[in-house]
Amino acid sequence: MSMPSTKMRMLGGNGPQPQFKKAQPQRRLLRKRTTQVDLEKQIDIQTICAFKMAPSFQPDHFMTKRPLMGACCACMLLSKSDFVRPELRELGMRNILDVRTEMANTGYMSRWFADEAYALRRPLFYTYPDVSMSVLRSPRVLNAIEQTASQEIQILQGDEAAMQRHLSVIQKHCIYTINKMKASVSSVFIKITAWFLTKFLSKFLRSVQVCRAQMLMVKQASEKGVPMIYLPLHRSHLDYILVTYILWHYDIRAPYVAAGDNMDIPFFNVLMRWLGGFFIRRRLDTKAGQKDFLYRAILHEYMTKLLSNGEGLEFFIEGGRTRSGKAVIPKGGLLSVVVEACNEEEISDAYIVPITFSYEKIIDGNYSREQMGQGKVKETFFGAVNAIFRVFFNSYGSVRIDFAQPFSLKEFLLQAKSNPYQPLTAPTTPGRLQLDYGTSYPNFSQTLLSTNGDAEKTRMMVKALADHTVYTSDHSTAPMATHLVAFLLLTKYRQGVYTRELSKAIQWLVRELQALQRDVGFCGRSEDVLLYVQTLLGDRLITKKWNEEDNDLKLFPNLTLPAVFELSYYGNLVTTHFALESILAVAVLLEADISLFNLLTAAPLRDAKVSREKVIEVAEEICMIVHNEFIFIPPCENLNSALVAMLESFITKEILSVEDDTKVSDLLFAGKDRRWADRLALVLDVDEEENDGYYSEQTLLVNLNSQDIRERLHFLASVIGPFLESYQTAAKFTLQELIAEQPEEEFMSSLGQFARKRVEDGLTLFSESCAMMTLKSAMKSFQDLELVYCYNNANLTMIGMSMQMDSKNTLEHYSTLLESAVS
Repeated sequence: MSMPSTKMRMLGGNGPQPQFKKAQPQRRLLRKRTTQVDLEKQIDIQTICAFKMAPSFQPDHFMTKRPLMGACCACMLLSKSDFVRPELRELGMRNILDVRTEMANTGYMSRWFADEAYALRRPLFYTYPDVSMSVLRSPRVLNAIEQTASQEIQILQGDEAAMQRHLSVIQKHCIYTINKMKASVSSVFIKITAWFLTKFLSKFLRSVQVCRAQMLMVKQASEKGVPMIYLPLHRSHLDYILVTYILWHYDIRAPYVAAGDNMDIPFFNVLMRWLGGFFIRRRLDTKAGQKDFLYRAILHEYMTKLLSNGEGLEFFIEGGRTRSGKAVIPKGGLLSVVVEACNEEEISDAYIVPITFSYEKIIDGNYSREQMGQGKVKETFFGAVNAIFRVFFNSYGSVRIDFAQPFSLKEFLLQAKSNPYQPLTAPTTPGRLQLDYGTSYPNFSQTLLSTNGDAEKTRMMVKALADHTVYTSDHSTAPMATHLVAFLLLTKYRQGVYTRELSKAIQWLVRELQALQRDVGFCGRSEDVLLYVQTLLGDRLITKKWNEEDNDLKLFPNLTLPAVFELSYYGNLVTTHFALESILAVAVLLEADISLFNLLTAAPLRDAKVSREKVIEVAEEICMIVHNEFIFIPPCENLNSALVAMLESFITKEILSVEDDTKVSDLLFAGKDRRWADRLALVLDVDEEENDGYYSEQTLLVNLNSQDIRERLHFLASVIGPFLESYQTAAKFTLQELIAEQPEEEFMSSLGQFARKRVEDGLTLFSESCAMMTLKSAMKSFQDLELVYCYNNANLTMIGMSMQMDSKNTLEHYSTLLESAVS
């Protein structure tokens, strides 16, 4: 039976129905008819045709390609090539709070109880050694006991019974010290805690993000059979357990974690010990000016024994938590133990793993109290309980943790010996007295190194390693959405901004960071990101006002004290990525004699001339002044070379141009691409026979006719502006008030009051410049530059103006320079 014709209609039944021809429409004569095709239909037809040839969307369209952060420095070639494979860049991020994807191919019960099943599948590491007895019997501790006892034995001359009693007291004190210090790691408790955190953290955190590629590199390094040294930047008390928690997810052995004795709180100290925490004094020496050799020996030997047993260590290289949001200049005490163990071949090698955290919202509360000069609140049991309940009933967004590529300690030390580190401080001029090491580098005066002839060289290697680690961690930090918004409000939009413009600025800043090979900790439409940030930061930091005329919402940053300190805490995490470029822009403006106010005027400015040599010289001088704020370059690089390379980038970006009378007329009438190529050629057109003096004699033009260039210069100057204003305030107050030496605590209290009074009177451009932490860093820099001195007198630290002839003149020069930079 043949199928019915497609021209037949099915009115009922199965049989074909007769078709009736429709009457043909009557054609009109002498009129040509044209077919009209709707444009939208035509586009749809083209889209459908294209889809039939190739799919419109592919899996790659839904992936966010991110740079692999934390790559090893080029100065360690062997470590840089370790663990790196091309496919690692495609692995993406992982939210470790969501284990459902890891249990997707398991049974029904495992998927239903995913958290419990996932925890049970993780392996247990049962063997965590107790090294306390071997520590007490070690030659280092026995020598320290004899050294401590000998001081009292001289007083108890001839009294043998009293000498024995005193020796027994010292031995009991050693047992008490090691028991109070040591950890008692329990792998079962680590597993229980990890399961609890998977349930608990999701109550106040949206996600905890880690990079899969980074964790695979750490996993491979942990299988090499050498100790792992984890060195995180310290931002929150949650840091203590997050590293162990993440390593547990990747079946990596938990490290021993050094914690300050301020965290030795009843009940919580037991939990921390079970998780690998061991407690050390925040001040190694109990009496001012006297070293506690016994405590130092016990701590040194305890860490060395753990390392020789192959155990990993974790400690915060900055010491305490950052109060400003940016990285703190590192301390070398605990790190020196690891370096000495490697130098003395007690361990064959160790892998150093820099770690950094990015919190969308501060979990520990803001640090405005301390930035206002008030004392720190001591940690207590009830305070800890109250903080836990407060955190539980709030939302703190997401956290991202970046593990930099592990590098070999042995390779780094070999490289450091062949290329000694030159810290960024002023060279000693003839006639000036060179300060001792402990005064010039106070962060490294508390090292646990043995006193031998090579101690000075080892200290410099420790400082190089510490600075290199912090630099790597700081530049591996992925800013979150809250950090970008706060940074933009404090640099570009201090007077307020509409949400449309701020959304575009977020996209621009993301592109700027990507050009620097930096990642960000969020994705999505900038409009949605901005709404999310407003919810997290709240009305206390960002006020909103609806504008009927523009039909848009305008946001204003809260620049009053102390709210501005919290806003700057978020923004400072981005500041690090632009710090060196910002200082170079300030040097250009200083050399061109251009103020920040003139940059924002509507009238066009004439192009100013600057000397390449002078710009580099001023930039180096500013870097030297604020060297306690940022680590601008890794220890293996040269600051002058970095500034010269950045100056070349200013030329390629058309911020500067090379003055050449023979080509000015050509450049004026050339296209944009032609002008860029010609200017680049002028920079690179150097004869081989010419020496480096060519660059020093070169005159550059500052392009002030372009509004975009002026806005960028103003933006860059505003990045470093608050720090320069803080240092200028400290220099001015020191010149006025530090006539005679006085207690440091009283001086710093008066300095803080002076800085806050200037803000209240409207004498500053940046209200956050009165932050107490920055003022302390300024005075520490002046001490490093030998402009002021500090010494301990009994239980007081005294401060005074240096007695060198040119100290006051130098400080006046710095004050004038910094005042011009922020005017």
